[in-house]
Amino acid sequence: MFQPFVPGIEHRTTGEILAHPGFPRMRRRYVAETIARYEIAAFPGHWQSVVYRVATLGTIVCNDAAYDPADRTTWPTLTRLKEAVAVFGLCGPRQIDDFIARLVETGHVVLEQSAADRRIKLLRSSVTLLAWDREVLASYYTALQMLYPEPGYRAALIRDPDFQRAQRFVSTRYFPEIARFLARNHDLVPFTLMNHGVNVLLLLSDWRIADPGRVIRESDLAALQPRLGISRSHVRNVLIRAEERGLLVRHGSKRKALDVTRRGIAALDLFVADTLASHDMTYRLALRRLSGA
Repeated sequence: MFQPFVPGIEHRTTGEILAHPGFPRMRRRYVAETIARYEIAAFPGHWQSVVYRVATLGTIVCNDAAYDPADRTTWPTLTRLKEAVAVFGLCGPRQIDDFIARLVETGHVVLEQSAADRRIKLLRSSVTLLAWDREVLASYYTALQMLYPEPGYRAALIRDPDFQRAQRFVSTRYFPEIARFLARNHDLVPFTLMNHGVNVLLLLSDWRIADPGRVIRESDLAALQPRLGISRSHVRNVLIRAEERGLLVRHGSKRKALDVTRRGIAALDLFVADTLASHDMTYRLALRRLSGA
């Protein structure tokens, strides 16, 4: 965990972030910011922010940032989008078709006719989508700023569009590395495929860490359901799966009290640290690109 994701690219590693004494305090901010960005009211398309949709949005913005009209291999077409998202193994082509149609309908994606080949439609990020994406980036870099205020992450925190474009451009090269760190966290893989499965567990663990004496029940998650667009039965399925995998235990009267286990917290902490390590890496690469180095 103390090795960089890519040899030769220096960045804050997963192990370094996990070992930081400020990690517990930062973690609380990370959980709150993550859930806020992926609520139905904020999420592009105003659908549930299931993981393949999150990956699709990131890929749209990244492909757009890498677009060079003179280089056909960079054109942000629907085919290229599907090929990039397929690396993550999260969904099928039809799901992407449906989501893109929704994003076009809600004004988050613009279908642009290629000037060089008018048969080709390009998927371009709208102003609205780019603004949401800058907020997503800022939430991750706010968490990193709490740990490493010097020299800090100012370019992301001021929502600089030039930084956003550079960061998303360099990110296109590292999709396989991102897919690998998601896959290595074996305990959480099933929950990345469940609508907000990881977020439900993050929130439960956040409550436990913030107040170890609190008695947490399934009913405490009721307020989360309309915000994320998930049903009570879906939340219960997440909890059942977590209990089966040793990430959650029930106890007390009628086994209604919930506790995230040490194993569960470790898996969630790894997820958070991996995510932040990858963003530290791409921040450095983006600054290098902006400087012309």
